[in-house]
Amino acid sequence: MFLLLLLPGLARAELLQNLLIDNKAMSLGNAVTADPTGIMDIHFNPAGLTKLDGRQYQVQLTGVLFRSRAKFSLPSDYDEDQSDLLNIAEDPILNEGTSYSDAAIYVPGFGLTGVPLPIIALPSAGISVKPPGSKFTFANAAYATMFAGFSKEEDDPGRYQARELALQRVNYFTPSFGYKVNDQFSVGAGLIFSHQSVALEQDLRAPNVLVGVLGVLQSAFGCFDENGDPTGNDPLAPLLTLCGGRVGAYEDVGTLAIEMTESLSPSFNLGMLWEPNPYFSFGVGYQSEGKNRLDGSYELTYTDDFADFFRTFNSSVLGAITGAIFSFPQGQTFESGKVTSEISYPQHFQVGMKFRYFDIFHLNLDAGWTDYDKFDQLSLQFDRQVSFLSTAQLLSPGIVTPTTLDMPLNFRSVWTYNVGMAMDLNSRIQLRAGFEPRKSSVPDDSRSLMAPIGFMRHYAVGLGYQWDLDTVIDLSLGFMKSVEHINADPQGSGDEYPDSSNSLNRNCLTCVVTNPYPGLDVNTYLAIGYAGFSFRTKF
Repeated sequence: MFLLLLLPGLARAELLQNLLIDNKAMSLGNAVTADPTGIMDIHFNPAGLTKLDGRQYQVQLTGVLFRSRAKFSLPSDYDEDQSDLLNIAEDPILNEGTSYSDAAIYVPGFGLTGVPLPIIALPSAGISVKPPGSKFTFANAAYATMFAGFSKEEDDPGRYQARELALQRVNYFTPSFGYKVNDQFSVGAGLIFSHQSVALEQDLRAPNVLVGVLGVLQSAFGCFDENGDPTGNDPLAPLLTLCGGRVGAYEDVGTLAIEMTESLSPSFNLGMLWEPNPYFSFGVGYQSEGKNRLDGSYELTYTDDFADFFRTFNSSVLGAITGAIFSFPQGQTFESGKVTSEISYPQHFQVGMKFRYFDIFHLNLDAGWTDYDKFDQLSLQFDRQVSFLSTAQLLSPGIVTPTTLDMPLNFRSVWTYNVGMAMDLNSRIQLRAGFEPRKSSVPDDSRSLMAPIGFMRHYAVGLGYQWDLDTVIDLSLGFMKSVEHINADPQGSGDEYPDSSNSLNRNCLTCVVTNPYPGLDVNTYLAIGYAGFSFRTKF
């Protein structure tokens, strides 16, 4: 059932739309729909490819500095005397400090890999050809449109919402063209073939009142001594055995690992560029939806205590009866199988204008829309019954069956706006700056540690240098930050949940599936800094 934790992070990570694609674009706040960037116009507006003459190639390297942390705390007004069987103040997470994350990547054929350094390099490359006298320019490039991943230490307090996670979409074959209709108007299109991957590893626990009751009963029966060693007491045996293994609201259940990929995910890009005079241009870019059927495998490795508890529980008279009725775990230490999911990379539309003043000043204004409304639900299909899913179905029958998970998300489509400014210092050097307020499509009740990306302000500067008649160098430097305060609901709020997230810290009887930190205030911080270099020349 804990596989549900994967889904909010996947969709939310896709909010990194248009980031780290091209250095010129980044330095202008991605306001480049009407201001061609070069070969990476394959992504932004294929009509801009008509600005490339002859045969050219482009290489780019972007160094990304990633800082992420989360702090867990007890609500300031929490009263232990009014606590129920789940005493939030006893959560050991409160004593484990702050969660820190480094970067992680997924390497096809090798798997999920943590990067020990906070800096990761993202390369891309492309080529374009315009035959002499032709109105067509053809291009192809390899680049990543989604690249998000993090890793934590084994004892990090954030390990219950992914110890390692990688979400990637790499465009490896992008045959595109731009066609110059006349001196003022161009159109373009491209086919995009992508590799989509999702990889996850995380520890599991089930902090819930019902599980807390089992822990209370074990304490009352004296199942374990003060060192946690079994005492041999089990006063209700053989009618009912509850002392086979230590369980409780804050005890570890096991570890989940999952990998899913789609090696051929097609989509297409369209664009048009209108330049009626040297002082104004207008562009439109469209990136179609990319539908993915991800196939992969999962592994669930349970702790010895969890497996021993259910093995002895099912050996008792009442345990065998209730276990058969409710399909409780049988005490196995390991489960594995195949898993599939249909996930869409959302379509994106962007429109922009470029103004030129006094021959040296440039102002770019863009507006973009991404179709996140389609993220109303995400589903996972397993090739066999999963023990935890059978149990979770009792609490969440609307979203769980023994072989499927359906996670409601209710994301919303939003418009974002981009501003870019440039000044031609001389015939060779152009100075650039950009600003991009990036709205979040994620509702407050779906926020999580999987991808702590809320509202972000993207600030960037850069420089374009005309090395010679055939060579252009672009530099970029940027920073963005997201800070979120995900507070727990007021104590005793009942069925009212004004503050917490249903994917992180909600505290209710039926919220065991997706909330590993119930009742805790969670403050998240994510900072992304980058420096990029690109080189384009004729050959």
